[in-house]
Amino acid sequence: MMKRIAHALVLASVSLLSIGATSRPAQPGASTSAGQSSTRAPEIKYERYKLANGLEVLLHEDHKLPIVAVDIWYHVGPVKERVGRTGFAHLFEHMMFEGSKYVGEKAQVGTLERAGATDINGTTAWDRTNYFETMPANQLETALWLESDRMGFLLDTLDRIKLTNQRDVVRNERRQGEGQPYGIVDEEVYHQLFPKTHPYYAQVIGSHADIEAARLADVREFFAQFYAPNNATMAIAGDYDPATIKPLIEKYFGPIPHGPEIPATKVETPAITSERRVVVTDTVQLPKVDLAWLSPAAFTPGDAEANLAANILGVGKASRMYRELVYKQQIAQSVNCSQDPMALISRFQCELIAKPNVTPEKLEAEAEKIIDDFARTGPTAAEVEWSRNKVETQLIGGLERLGGFGGVADVLNQYNQYTGDPGYLPKDLARYDAATTASVQKFAQASLGKNQRVVVYGVPGEKKLNDVPRSPDDTDANVKVTPPHTEEFERRRPGARPRPGPGPSGP
Repeated sequence: MMKRIAHALVLASVSLLSIGATSRPAQPGASTSAGQSSTRAPEIKYERYKLANGLEVLLHEDHKLPIVAVDIWYHVGPVKERVGRTGFAHLFEHMMFEGSKYVGEKAQVGTLERAGATDINGTTAWDRTNYFETMPANQLETALWLESDRMGFLLDTLDRIKLTNQRDVVRNERRQGEGQPYGIVDEEVYHQLFPKTHPYYAQVIGSHADIEAARLADVREFFAQFYAPNNATMAIAGDYDPATIKPLIEKYFGPIPHGPEIPATKVETPAITSERRVVVTDTVQLPKVDLAWLSPAAFTPGDAEANLAANILGVGKASRMYRELVYKQQIAQSVNCSQDPMALISRFQCELIAKPNVTPEKLEAEAEKIIDDFARTGPTAAEVEWSRNKVETQLIGGLERLGGFGGVADVLNQYNQYTGDPGYLPKDLARYDAATTASVQKFAQASLGKNQRVVVYGVPGEKKLNDVPRSPDDTDANVKVTPPHTEEFERRRPGARPRPGPGPSGP
């Protein structure tokens, strides 16, 4: 029944979005219900092309509602940062909302809101940074103008005053994270999984020392390198005019020059061959136990099985750890397991917070029994089916939206980033359909060994931080900024905000 419900949701979403469908044959050995060998899977129809300057464009046409989502992914995150320059991608997540040459200072969000935009946001993850908004269809050109202005003209307004301000903002944001219970405990997990030279060692937000050391020349160089059109993909999904969309994109983005070539990231992640343990003191009341392993990279063999295993072990009240440690033994306040997929290699982690008067040693020992039993005997067919239904429902549920987190435009960009195939959705569903009890057990046996793991205890005590002093007020005062653009580019660029197009016509 659960499988039929999940596939019913799939078909409902296909109908809602006018997204095409492909056949989903049953996989040999997969746990499927009878009569489901040819279930239809959603397929997001799209067009992909590139501008002469390297900007990649993904188009998905949908005229059901008079709205359109614009979603730009810059292929930069900590994965592209150098040692000593951590947090730069996240710093620019802030800087990109501070205004550009023609938009005006701090005018980005206000302009979007006055145009009726929703889902306005920007986020930074390990492998990418994105910016997105959902517009009334007749305001699409406004979004293109705004996004192209900060891609092409942010450097015109990036001065030491703005940099100093945003350094302070980001460091305060980091302090807020450090102030959260177990914030510094969770950060230590990455420090134990990866060497200091690895791009995943530092937090996405960067270290205090690196953020404070960021100088105007450094950040301008970083922007010029990574925020060029040839390092970005723009997905547009919704109610646009197919006859005018490409000329509009060319009008606003075409004049922006091609940036430097982006070198491939070549990083070797050392395997963990013996258990690593550390204790972190924090101003908390209850001990926490973090168990973490290196796991298969995003969308590589074993990644789907890792996600299914995380659900079975520690997601929700039906999971093994919740039933045993929270409900039955009542020694855990909370449990959660997750597979965090990343481009170079992923992180599989179980987080457990103890009940009062329960030691972390006791909690770890009981959690270890559950993990060992899972690896030894494998999941049941019902557990794999339940976990698969959960994943597939989440995948499909987001496609009810054109924009925002997990919406159509975001999904096109995500698949494009990690697989090179914006239409990867049927293949993504197929890899979960192909998972079996044996393949999930194989992942657990290969990846969740005791000698492959990191164990971090968070215990009550002093919170120790690595803060650094603020830079002098005259930092970068004598830096001379070179104009970033040629006169020809300035002449080709449409500077004024466009007028909105006609509103939606009646039926």
